[in-house]
Amino acid sequence: MKARGIPIHGVGLQCHWKYNDYPPLADVVSNITRLAALGLEIHITELDVRIDNPVTPEKLERQAQAYRDIVSACLRAPRCTTVLTWGISDAYSWVPSFFTNEGAALLFDKNYQPKPAYFALRGLLNELTRDR
Repeated sequence: MKARGIPIHGVGLQCHWKYNDYPPLADVVSNITRLAALGLEIHITELDVRIDNPVTPEKLERQAQAYRDIVSACLRAPRCTTVLTWGISDAYSWVPSFFTNEGAALLFDKNYQPKPAYFALRGLLNELTRDR
């Protein structure tokens, strides 16, 4: 599109991934870097990380690592400026209606209590703030 003169300035990446099956951090960074080399601004616009039912503390910890990896990929890559989750609470997530026996994909549970993924991202962002 850029070669044909179409005025495109950015791209949004949908990231509806599973806690135990998402692209390696290096691949995500590579893809974002490839898009950035075209002069595009990159946003992760639909991030959620679903879990197989039943939800366990171990799965929640893996989910937290997945969120941390994905947000880290954006922070490491050039021109990735935004990360948006595809919802706030599991209470209103789209995931259970599309993926049989999967859910718990967001940062807050059905009672709006923060999950380990929330604390992982808060810790990551706090680390960045301290490093500046």
